[in-house]
Amino acid sequence: MRRLPLPLALAILVAGCATATAPTEQPMSTAGRKPKVRIAASQPKPRLIDWTINEAATVLAKVDASLEELAGLVRKGAEAGADIVVLPEDTLGLGKWEAGHPDRLGDVLPGAVRSMLDRLGREAAAQKVYVICCNDTFEGGREYNTSFFLGRDGRLIGSYRKVNMPIGELCKTRGTGFPVFNTPDLGGVGMLICYDMVFPEGARCLALNGADIIFHPTLGGAAMGDGEISRCAFRTRAVENFVYVVTCHRGGGSMIISPKGDILSEAKGQDSFAIADIDPFSGRDGGDAFNHQEDMRSRIFRERSPEAFGIMTNPNPPVLKKVPEVTTIEEAVRVSNGGLTVGEVRFNEASALQRDGKKDEARRAYEALIAEFPRTWMDRVSRERLAQLSK
Repeated sequence: MRRLPLPLALAILVAGCATATAPTEQPMSTAGRKPKVRIAASQPKPRLIDWTINEAATVLAKVDASLEELAGLVRKGAEAGADIVVLPEDTLGLGKWEAGHPDRLGDVLPGAVRSMLDRLGREAAAQKVYVICCNDTFEGGREYNTSFFLGRDGRLIGSYRKVNMPIGELCKTRGTGFPVFNTPDLGGVGMLICYDMVFPEGARCLALNGADIIFHPTLGGAAMGDGEISRCAFRTRAVENFVYVVTCHRGGGSMIISPKGDILSEAKGQDSFAIADIDPFSGRDGGDAFNHQEDMRSRIFRERSPEAFGIMTNPNPPVLKKVPEVTTIEEAVRVSNGGLTVGEVRFNEASALQRDGKKDEARRAYEALIAEFPRTWMDRVSRERLAQLSK
């Protein structure tokens, strides 16, 4: 597959994102399709670009090296019989570099994303598999977190821009809708990214828009709490919408969940896969003692009472008057970017001082971290370490 020229690639990208507000098409005919498709949710090892690198050319060279390995992972999934291979959020491992260089995103992200779509597109075409990948993009002076859906021919079917972001990421621009892309073999394909899954509304919007499968590239969970709570939330998103949920997490946590909330497969180890054979058009039977359905969506989405849901779209619901804002977006972004870069370095230095028995120096280092990075894991752990040093 030839490399797409930048203007053409960006035009396709914009067109894909624009479908977020368009009505979904009618489902395509399932005649002649395979009875099942094989899903491969990858669990790549971390391939992170060092944030201390200043030269854009060096960063892009490292991106290209990572892409060769990621293309190999796509090939590995295809060799296992996959019809679609899913890659996680921050596919290119640029997140920390972006945090360290927020004023230079235009120097790197456009070229990096162009290379990603080209290299993974060529691999998708060579293996005749769908591919989903996800990375921050920089377009028109704005940063977005974007998931891309590539076809078996390597071409871009469509894209989705992340709608829900934690406060430390609100320097990025939100997406404005939840598009669904219809295919003959996967059915209706929807995408969410990381923090999106914490909000039940996103998965429900995709389900109402006709999604049969929700693909979820992520670096996190689906709920605020421990790992088991997050697993329960993933299963709940699937069963409350009667959709398949495919979550793809770098390092650990990739899994495939049925419309009945069953975990069909989980990845084990780095550069491994969660693999499952599913029928996107089936597996949704259920009901109560008096009415059983082959596809419960035929009931559950007709039994809603949307006229009573107005509070859901109120940008200032009454609860916000009870819960004061404790930090600004600007401060949260500063703390988040600093925590991902110099904060981690300084925390490791403080830990080394403590291990070496230099208690006074370690205490001062922890106190500085608490002051500079409030309400972060460094704040919490530094307080715990100070308590240890006081014993």
